[in-house]
Amino acid sequence: MVLLFWSSSAIPGQTQDLSFLSDSVSYLWPTNASPYLSSTFGETRSAHLHSGIDIRTWGREGYEVYATRDGIVHRIGISPNGYGKVIYLKHDDGSFSVYAHLHRFEPELRAYADSVRLQDYRFEIDRVIEGENFRFNRGDIIGYTGSTGVGPPHLHFELRTPDFKPFNPLLTNLSVADNLPPVFNGLAVEVLHPETLHFKEYRRVQPQSNQTGITDFGTIKTSEPIGLAVNVHDRANRTPNVYAVYELMTIADGDTLFHSKADRFGFGESQMMFLDRSYPILAATRRGYQRLFVVNGNRLPLYKSIKNRGVLALDAGIHKIDIIAKDIYGNESRATVNVEFENDISDLNISSVPAYPYHNFRQAGKRSQGHPNSAKPAPSYFITESVTGGPSANGDRRYIFTDRSNPESAGKTLIPGRKSTLPSINNRAWMDIPADALYDTLSVTMTYNTTGDIPAIRFSPNRLPVNRPLDITMILPESHRNLNGLGLYSYDEFRNRYVFIPSRIENGILKATINEFAELRIRQDQIAPWIGTPKISLDVDDGYVVHLPVTDTDSGIDYRRSEITVNGNPGIIEFDRDKKILIYYHPEFKPGTGTHQISATVYDRSGNRNTRLFTISHP
Repeated sequence: MVLLFWSSSAIPGQTQDLSFLSDSVSYLWPTNASPYLSSTFGETRSAHLHSGIDIRTWGREGYEVYATRDGIVHRIGISPNGYGKVIYLKHDDGSFSVYAHLHRFEPELRAYADSVRLQDYRFEIDRVIEGENFRFNRGDIIGYTGSTGVGPPHLHFELRTPDFKPFNPLLTNLSVADNLPPVFNGLAVEVLHPETLHFKEYRRVQPQSNQTGITDFGTIKTSEPIGLAVNVHDRANRTPNVYAVYELMTIADGDTLFHSKADRFGFGESQMMFLDRSYPILAATRRGYQRLFVVNGNRLPLYKSIKNRGVLALDAGIHKIDIIAKDIYGNESRATVNVEFENDISDLNISSVPAYPYHNFRQAGKRSQGHPNSAKPAPSYFITESVTGGPSANGDRRYIFTDRSNPESAGKTLIPGRKSTLPSINNRAWMDIPADALYDTLSVTMTYNTTGDIPAIRFSPNRLPVNRPLDITMILPESHRNLNGLGLYSYDEFRNRYVFIPSRIENGILKATINEFAELRIRQDQIAPWIGTPKISLDVDDGYVVHLPVTDTDSGIDYRRSEITVNGNPGIIEFDRDKKILIYYHPEFKPGTGTHQISATVYDRSGNRNTRLFTISHP
């Protein structure tokens, strides 16, 4: 039986919602692929927390997937993104199990999905089908493992409560062999403004030694409040994969300041990964340093007890900080760091830690705006990486936020819970911000400029996460209004790469939705997609498909507009983004022997088109 105990100092609002689990509730391991995991619950993903476990399939597809308990199919989905082909199974107690990245469904469920998609030959489907009464008993085959959606071949498996919230599957009878403790890889120190507690800068600290299972990060000095974050991973027996840890604690001079457990979270809360992890480090390095303190807007129910929001603000002198990491089986590792406070700041009563760095902007004709509760304003920050004096003896690297804002930029303080608009000073662009988009109060400037007549928008601070998408509108210069192939791209300065953002342009006005405050640029894509030679392939279930290699390095393939016919017959066009292939699928396609005429018209997302005709033989 699974019992969860909540500390009396848990964050208000947390409730226990796993009461349906009891001695009579047990789950079958959901596949014959392997008893090993490649990922665990709560790991860092590109835009969310991982809401299940990933089971290894050795780089292969086609292993059996089983109903882990009796249930009825609640919902199915097919997409080139996210979960790919997915089944949501509803159990008799109202809870759910989820099976994702499937290569295909079992035959009857597959036939149903085909009948829906063949009505208009569309690829994607997302449908609640409880009324169709597809029931399965524990151990029945419901599908086969694959690599649809995102990632290599594996089975993504989730358990969800009756109110549809993911919880850690390893809290049940499901388990893996694991007697190995977690491993600390690095420590990060986030320096906070002494009066406003806004983020100022961070530095990463490498381990000094690792003796008798304790990782020592040496001594760090500070005169300001700091928050710690750790890069730590877990391991399990007989597998090379590394995982997220289950439990973290921070103890300062014997006093517990922070305690978290990866038990559960609401599906809509998974984007708060950007707050649980140190987003400045994540944006710059793609490494998920887990914060040992809680910033505003973070409503994840992971935190069992915190004091002063987990922030270190102590009296002058050296303090020993212990960090404990555990996996779900109790295997434990410890790390230590000595923090030397150069002055006494223990009188700070910390009940609020801003989620965003503070930006002290100056608008044309207006006085500089500082924090209303601060005697002196916090500085303006923009993320850059530098090494101060070279790596120090303990391997510190410092990441400074420096001001790059334009004095003529339009600035505004945005308040969560209020719908607002942020315009550029020349009114050539503006951002519409939904009421629930921001995690916290944010002071930000937006600059619209052109370089060689190419429009661009820059925010200061830049690279900031949001809880809901933002709507951007840009008035294009006259020189760009009649150009084909224009598109909006976000620019990642850390990796010097562009990412296409779907947009629409009408009468010289571009509109798009963005998922973070990021630098935006207009680019022109005039190169049509590349089309390779198609191949008729035998699928793993003795059915046939046509694989068509395609590539577009700018705006990407528009699979919804692309078409493939075989001997004049249309089919469902699927897209595998990782393998860069369009897939022609029709349940009645049986090539036999001889030649086949294949016509392919492939679009990119800027509207460029390439058409090719092929005559290929099938033995």
